[in-house]
Amino acid sequence: MNITIIQFSPSGNTAKVTAEIAAGLSAIKGASVRIVDITGKEEFFRNGGIRRFIEEEAGRHDLLLLGSPVYAHHLQYHMKDLISALPEPDGDTWGRLAIPYVTYGGISSGIALEEAAKLLRKSGRRVVAGMKISSSHRMTRAFLDREFNEGKPGEELKPAVDKLAELVKELSVGRSLPDIGRKLAYQSRITALVCNVVFDEKKWHADRYPKIRIDGEKCTSCGKCAAACPVLHLEKEDGGRVRENGDSPCIHCLNCVAGCPVHTVHLEGDLEKGKKFMTWMIAKKGNSEKPATAVYR
Repeated sequence: MNITIIQFSPSGNTAKVTAEIAAGLSAIKGASVRIVDITGKEEFFRNGGIRRFIEEEAGRHDLLLLGSPVYAHHLQYHMKDLISALPEPDGDTWGRLAIPYVTYGGISSGIALEEAAKLLRKSGRRVVAGMKISSSHRMTRAFLDREFNEGKPGEELKPAVDKLAELVKELSVGRSLPDIGRKLAYQSRITALVCNVVFDEKKWHADRYPKIRIDGEKCTSCGKCAAACPVLHLEKEDGGRVRENGDSPCIHCLNCVAGCPVHTVHLEGDLEKGKKFMTWMIAKKGNSEKPATAVYR
C-alpha cells in the first residue's frame, strides 16, 4: 500500500505527530510512506502554485493522510486551500481513501475535522478515519509565563497512533471500510454555529491579533525569523533586511518572536487584553474536551 502524508506544521506539533504516524505505518508489511511538508515551501505559498505543488510532490498513493493544526477552532485555512485543490481520485495516481488528523492547543479542537471531512468528501474521497491530538498551545508563548499544555503531545500519542496503524493495516489487506465523515461532526451544533459565526480565522488574524513588528535599529539581519516563518510572511531582502510580505499574511504562529536571538521581533497591540482573553479561555475550556486525543473510525 502506498501512503502519502501531507502536513502543515507551523510550530512543530503536527510534524511531531506526523513522524510518529509515519513510523507506525511504515511498520505495516508492504506499506510505503511518503511525507510531503508544505511548511515554508515557496512552491506552495507563492506564485499560486498549490495545485502544481501537490501534483509534483504527492506521488502515487492508495491512501492520503492530511495533518494540520487547529487555528481559531477551524482547520487552518492553508490546509483548506490544499484539500480544495486536490485532483479527483482516478484509481491510479490519486487514491480514494483519506484520513485527516489535527493538533490543537488543549482548549478546543473545534470543527476542524468536520471541515476536513466535508472538503475531502467533496473532492470525491472516502474518509475512513480521523484523529485529533491535544498538544501544546503555541500562541500562549506571547501572553503567559509558561506555554499552556507545554510538552504535549506526550505518552498518550502512542496508543492513538497504534490504533490508527491497526486501521490502516485492515485497509492494506483489502478490507473495505465505510466513510465515517459524519462522525467527525462531534461538536454540538451550537458549538459549530459559534465556531462559524464568531471565530473567523482570517478576520482574527487581520483585525484581532497583535501585529508582528521588527525593530530595524536592533535587527542584526541574521534572517532566523524569516527562516522560521512557515508561510513566508517574513522574507530576507538582498541587503539583509527582513521585511513583511503582504501577499502571504501572518498566521501568528509566533516562531519569529520566540526565535529572534536579540528580541528584535515583537508583538504590537493590546497584549494585556490578549492575555486576559487567553487566560479566560484556558480557565473556561482548558483540557476539558473529552476525549482529549482520539481516533475516530
